[in-house]
Amino acid sequence: MGKFLKILSTRQQGAIFFFLIGLLMVFSKQKDLIEAIKGFGYLFIIFSILVFIGETKRKYEIIKPYKKNHYDSQKEEIIANYFKRKNIIYRHHPVIKLNKTFFGITIPFLSVKVEPDFFLPEFEVFVEYWGMIDNKEYKNKSYDYKKKLYKTNDVEFISLYPKNLDNLDFVFTSKLLDLIKERQGLKRNWR
Repeated sequence: MGKFLKILSTRQQGAIFFFLIGLLMVFSKQKDLIEAIKGFGYLFIIFSILVFIGETKRKYEIIKPYKKNHYDSQKEEIIANYFKRKNIIYRHHPVIKLNKTFFGITIPFLSVKVEPDFFLPEFEVFVEYWGMIDNKEYKNKSYDYKKKLYKTNDVEFISLYPKNLDNLDFVFTSKLLDLIKERQGLKRNWR
């Protein structure tokens, strides 16, 4: 059972739980149970299936989990040390496989390997540090290419820039909070 739970994301585990609750509600043998409650059971089942399928269609696959203690720059090491201080579990430079898309259509057998700076498994989000953003060649090749790949594959990521390192705690926390709120369907229009 433990291996099974490690394969599934938290959302998938929740979907299975609510699916089972829905089944119990639908097939309950108690006579005093109102038909409306059985209707809620059907809703639980439908929504849990939709959540499970949506989570299964994740468009990235982690091929290699991480490279230990190999930082591209001193600034990247500062970010890693920040994660350690805050007890945030991270994977450094995982290799992920993303689908290639042409004009919004995913090509099933074509993929590209990308190496983001960090992966935070607790939040299921990648973190990119764009340390050379002022370099035009880097911006045109790596920055634009990776951002486009992430967006077309619906990969959730947080961008950090050199100016963010002065106030890393506030910037990272607010970006993570915004991402989680957007994931839950809550948008912050007041900012």
